[in-house]
Amino acid sequence: MNRKFLKRILQLAIIVMVAASLIFVVSVILNGINKSFHSKDDKEPTAAPDVNPTSDAENPTANAETPDATQGQTTPEPTQEPQLITYKDVSLLAAGDVMVYESMWVSAKQYGGDRYDFSEMTKYVSEIIKDADVAVFNLETTCAGEDIGYSAYPLFNSPDSIISTMKEAGFDVALFANNHTYDKGHRGLIRTQELLAQNGLKVIGTRTSESAKSYGVFEFEGVRFGMMNFCYEDGPDEKMADKSYKYLNWNLLDKEDMPLVDTFNSVRLDEFYAEAEARIAEMKAQGADLIVVFLHWGTEYEEAANSEQKAIAKKMCDLGVDVLIGGHSHTVEPTEKVVSSDGTRNMLCFYSLGNYTSAQNRATFKAGTSYAWLTENELMAKFVVRKYSTGETVVINAQYYPCWMHRHTVNERLVFNIVPLEKALASDDSKSRYGLLESSFGVEHATTAYNYIVNLVKSGIEDFNSSVVLPYEAGDPRLAPGY
Repeated sequence: MNRKFLKRILQLAIIVMVAASLIFVVSVILNGINKSFHSKDDKEPTAAPDVNPTSDAENPTANAETPDATQGQTTPEPTQEPQLITYKDVSLLAAGDVMVYESMWVSAKQYGGDRYDFSEMTKYVSEIIKDADVAVFNLETTCAGEDIGYSAYPLFNSPDSIISTMKEAGFDVALFANNHTYDKGHRGLIRTQELLAQNGLKVIGTRTSESAKSYGVFEFEGVRFGMMNFCYEDGPDEKMADKSYKYLNWNLLDKEDMPLVDTFNSVRLDEFYAEAEARIAEMKAQGADLIVVFLHWGTEYEEAANSEQKAIAKKMCDLGVDVLIGGHSHTVEPTEKVVSSDGTRNMLCFYSLGNYTSAQNRATFKAGTSYAWLTENELMAKFVVRKYSTGETVVINAQYYPCWMHRHTVNERLVFNIVPLEKALASDDSKSRYGLLESSFGVEHATTAYNYIVNLVKSGIEDFNSSVVLPYEAGDPRLAPGY
């Protein structure tokens, strides 16, 4: 073989090797491209975002099923702020029997010069009265007019200014269903109510005509109080069971006046309960947030409620009464929590608040009368109602103010002061400021009265307060005062 031939063979071999290499490279590239295409075909199709949406008619593919990319995932709920629940606290204060004796109106005339000025009696308690959102007292006298003569026990007729004194002291409501309401007959019944209204006082328990109302729903500071006031009937035993007769303080009411005074008869208590139940239902239908009943009942000069009072209180609680406040005994009687028969609700009950303005004391009773000093003791009852913006209303707190009537002589004139005992006994300075040092017995008798009243009512108050259950716990982030 010559050299030219070998050289040619070598060149051909190199060309073949290069061609084979190129074929291999091209094959690899083509194979990669082919796999890439197959990989795209195997993936789930993804819908392109519709940037120009059309109606179903314009877009025939609009109803085609498209796999949900969020299927199986939970969309978090938006965070909501807690609903705000506001509330408001409103207080009611009640005082006992307002009676006027001759020594009192003589003192008032001496104090007032040319008029009967009773303001000296209430000057030490007015601040407490006005601090309450609504204040109530029992007017146990009539104001039938000076021309027929003023009189005290057994048939009361007092100067008109006793009414304006109570208004100026801070009272808003007068109870007038009591055993002395008819002491001066029709004239005393009607004229007294007219004077109360003229002085801006609401009247509960009586009315001037059958077209008027003796009870109702009264709104104070946004809370609607359903209020009614009843007095026991008394008179000859043979007449008590007869509906055609009605006696108060053994005074027979004229037939046209009988419907004008709210009373109950111990012989016919079922009738009383039926009437009370109907009124409670009516007042609740009218939007009453709570029911308060004022009863003139019980036995004079007793230190505790009798069995009839206990039974009536239980029935009132069963009928839905929230607070019961009583009077007539001229003494302070215990306070207690009354539980309904089914055990589902509690009622705050003040059996008697005692006197408020009165000349009854140990100097005016016959010597040796055991209960004389009890008639000097007095109680102002107070409770606080909480109303929520949700409509729920609860009596959240009961309070009390022991008081004492300080009847003493200053410059040969009798002075009558209702003394708030806790304030007056707080220090030597306060004893002087509240007039206790103006008599030789002031501090001693006031201290005795304070201890007696506290021992009588404190446990019942605490028992009721500890039983209060609020619909919302303190610290609930939804709660805020004011509405």
